[in-house]
Amino acid sequence: MTVHLIPPVSSLGLHGPDAEPLTEGPRYVRTARMTRWHRVRSGVRYGTGRTVYSLWCTGSVADDQFLSREELPEGDLVCGPCDGRAVGAGQEPAGPPGRTLAFRPRDLAPPTICPGSRSERLTQAIPPGTVGRCLACEDLHPIRAMGGPYNPRAAIVQHAPGRLVDPCPFHRWKYLQPSADGGLACSCGRVLRAPDQSAAA
Repeated sequence: MTVHLIPPVSSLGLHGPDAEPLTEGPRYVRTARMTRWHRVRSGVRYGTGRTVYSLWCTGSVADDQFLSREELPEGDLVCGPCDGRAVGAGQEPAGPPGRTLAFRPRDLAPPTICPGSRSERLTQAIPPGTVGRCLACEDLHPIRAMGGPYNPRAAIVQHAPGRLVDPCPFHRWKYLQPSADGGLACSCGRVLRAPDQSAAA
């Protein structure tokens, strides 16, 4: 039996277009040097065939250089931060009796301020240029001059997101950019919206 994994969100550019986020993984893992069992948070399979599982306590295990278990014998040590976060985030339905654990991973929920806000490169001006389409959520908003004398630009105003593009599995909505063919992509190279979708919206 495996457990459901959350997306491997990162602020680093570690994952190229050939990386695949894993949706399931083992429940408990440890290497020969670890003193206790850990819980798996997310997993990535790279184009080279290498697989890396990230742990809830920020560690990681790679390929088959670890032991995995679905159930543990009585008395085995389990990493507290790993277990508490896994239960609190909903990866495991049952927590400690008499207590309700809560943990909310950062960056999984959609942003409350659209990533296209105040972004010149995510603003598609509509003639005569006072209104623009947000490439991140496709809503129309006024275009304003901003940035001051040292960084002048014209972009759509700050706004709540409308119909946001589906997020990159590794960077969510952090690094959106227009692609050369008129679509929308993440800076890691993943195409998030094809150009025909943008034109049809």
